[in-house]
Amino acid sequence: MKNNLIYQYYFTYTGPNKELIKENISGFPRWAEIGIKSAKEYAKRIGVSYELNTTDLIGAPNQNLEACRLFMDPYFDRFDKILMLDVDTIVNTSDSIFEEQISDVGMIQEHSTGFTNEIISKLEKYGKVEFKKSSTNGQKRYLNGGVVLWSKEGRLKARERFGGLPVMREYRETLKLNEQPYLNLMLTLHDIKVTELSNMWNRMNYMWQMGIPDGKINHFLAKHKERMKDYG
Repeated sequence: MKNNLIYQYYFTYTGPNKELIKENISGFPRWAEIGIKSAKEYAKRIGVSYELNTTDLIGAPNQNLEACRLFMDPYFDRFDKILMLDVDTIVNTSDSIFEEQISDVGMIQEHSTGFTNEIISKLEKYGKVEFKKSSTNGQKRYLNGGVVLWSKEGRLKARERFGGLPVMREYRETLKLNEQPYLNLMLTLHDIKVTELSNMWNRMNYMWQMGIPDGKINHFLAKHKERMKDYG
């Protein structure tokens, strides 16, 4: 029997405008409470393990880069597939994402914008590499880091090939970027096999029809996070 895991992490935000994020007595803002509850219920519904981390355990140079613990920490070698799920998501399905056939990692392509194109350009220049084309929309591949399904084989490859904390720290010091650009760069540089999943598994606010969340996993970004209470 497969041993699969849904993993989330949350750290108190320490960046600019940190006073705008109001945390409850639980230590989480209301939108994060909703996302955590949703993920726990989904894990129970499909019969997989669940873990939430609120502690810096790998010494990442940025709190968001703690997401990389999934492939850096041998603790996770006990699991087959692991779903890294942002806390600003609500799961609205009983279908198991773990039944998706993936190679090393399964992710969802971002919509191409001026902002994402600028990020890709910076990453290509820094890594001296050209990003591949997406298999789903033909644009340069740039994957969203809010829903990431790792196979064990993929995690072991990432641990071996990505260079660990020294490479991560150099990346952070040079580009001042977070985990999503880092992961996209590393996947491209080290030829990790990516399976592009349907965006119904990571349905972001700009994809919703009539502005209403309509995915299997709905991802509430930025100002839309406060809307989670209406759907959670």
